[in-house]
Amino acid sequence: MLDIQKFIWTPKIVVNEVDAMTTVFELQYLPRWFGHTLGNALRRAILWYSAGGAITGLKINGASHEYHSMDGLKESIIDLMLNFKKLRFKADENVEKSQWISQRFKGASQYTGKDLNLPSGVELLNADEYLLELSDASVELVVEYRLEKWYGYYSLDFLRSREEKADQQEINILLIDNDFKAVDYVKYDVEDVIDDFSGNSKDKLIIEVKTISPDIKPQEVISFAGEVVASYAKLFIFDDVYIDKSLLVDYYDIAETTDKMVEDMNIKTIPIDALPLSERTRNALIKNEVLYVEDLEKKRKSELLSMKGIGRKAVDEIIDSLENMGRSLEG
Repeated sequence: MLDIQKFIWTPKIVVNEVDAMTTVFELQYLPRWFGHTLGNALRRAILWYSAGGAITGLKINGASHEYHSMDGLKESIIDLMLNFKKLRFKADENVEKSQWISQRFKGASQYTGKDLNLPSGVELLNADEYLLELSDASVELVVEYRLEKWYGYYSLDFLRSREEKADQQEINILLIDNDFKAVDYVKYDVEDVIDDFSGNSKDKLIIEVKTISPDIKPQEVISFAGEVVASYAKLFIFDDVYIDKSLLVDYYDIAETTDKMVEDMNIKTIPIDALPLSERTRNALIKNEVLYVEDLEKKRKSELLSMKGIGRKAVDEIIDSLENMGRSLEG
């Protein structure tokens, strides 16, 4: 980390779970302009390198190509392929990266993802997804689907090329281009935090991640992306190149310095800007001449609510921020 981080304290992540599939990660604080650098890298890594399971091929008894039609099957073969394409899986690390799974559908009925036979260690994330309907009780549809565990996107050109290079090419495979991500969306924002009393400005990075299922945790997704970004960045650190490390500081050194400052400093010297508050709440406190943490500690909850621009949500934010520092309001 840059040496300037010492003046804006230890970077901390505040995790806010909005619901079972959505989490907001708030990184407080980064050097000015670094929020966009890190946020964009993580967002792109999450969108492209989110690992999961998807179907990349079908083999259907009696159907040699996607334009084939079958008696008793309501869907065309193309529609059937598109329905299987929507399925997303979560697979354990011991599950093979690619495997063919046999499936039989028999009887006049509608079938969804819940009707699929899954191998051990594989979980279907959207089990309610509609697959097909058989209209004739005497019809039996025999299908093999290829489940692959990977990341990114497999195009039809890639799949065709891979099949051609295989030692034993299989026939009658209906290839399905697909991506493997289990992420609905990722967005990030950077807030410019007002200059603190030392004259340093800083960024607050906010990343929101939503997955397609409660069984995929946003923490898992962003952790994998963090590993990807960090592993590639380390390749640019060469042993035989001089680096002026006086400009850098270790994370744990910052943490120790921060803890000592909070413990040893006269609290009156710690500005209100040191608290991880929203810009709106911080500005409201400053306008009401609450400039230091010590000033804030002497206030009661009722006093804060009577101040202009401070409501119940802002008071709850203030209480949480003080608790993170081991302090509280009076009373």
